[in-house]
Amino acid sequence: MLRMRGIFIAGTLLVGLARALPAQTPASPTHELVFSPPAGATLVYSLTSRMSSEGRSFLGTGLTLGTQASGEIDLFIRQKSSESVFVDLSSPGIAVTTQVLDQQNSFTLDAPPGDPVRMVLDRACRVRSIANAEKLEERNPMNFSVLDLLRNFLPALPDRPVSAGDTWQDHKRLQIPYQGMRLLIEIETTFQLRDVSPSPGGELALVAAVYSVRLSGSRELENVTGTFEGQGSGTGSLSFLIDKGYFSDYRLDFSLDGAMVVGRGETKLAEWPFTMTQSAALTLLEWR
Repeated sequence: MLRMRGIFIAGTLLVGLARALPAQTPASPTHELVFSPPAGATLVYSLTSRMSSEGRSFLGTGLTLGTQASGEIDLFIRQKSSESVFVDLSSPGIAVTTQVLDQQNSFTLDAPPGDPVRMVLDRACRVRSIANAEKLEERNPMNFSVLDLLRNFLPALPDRPVSAGDTWQDHKRLQIPYQGMRLLIEIETTFQLRDVSPSPGGELALVAAVYSVRLSGSRELENVTGTFEGQGSGTGSLSFLIDKGYFSDYRLDFSLDGAMVVGRGETKLAEWPFTMTQSAALTLLEWR
């Protein structure tokens, strides 16, 4: 009888202890977001981009700038290794319209399949090298480099497996000549995996992006210095087909506010505010 009573008491204590312990939450599944389309495939994307800025020149006169672009970009996966993906980038044409004050210019940038831009990407979709872009650069009438655009137009994937809620960082720099100076635009991006859901193309990773943007530049003008400083923020999104190894949609929107300051030494002589907005999207049209 005493033995049975001891077993009963021990059992009661174990049940009470189990109830007191917190329930164990199952670990979230991890996912590898790796840029790895099959060799020989062609990814066809539509590109849309719009940038506008309003402010004043060093002389204080109004200055409105704007650029719009739309067209098709084809990425042919020439070959890949365990660390790199070798891509031929071509385009039947990207229509670009620029506006400075009341003057508007339109032109088309193209890269035929027989003479593509050669790019090497790593498995996180970061550009490691670009070759054969000289002809495309020669046909570029814009005041900033096509090479800079090519280095910065793709999203960055994580360097490790991630679960829902995990984040990773990316940093991009773009230089734009403007009124005798080189404006530096720095974009810090925090990506976050929000969810993974089934889709006709397999598992689809839904990623949110938050952007922090800074702009800076200066120019000496005889006895004075002109300086641009600005900062802003924005949001974006990325849809990545995990099983296929490529993204189906990438979008970004940001705006920044700042000022152009003319000064002599520590004395501020004039200050004019400016604003800049940027939006862009890459959307998969077909895979073949």
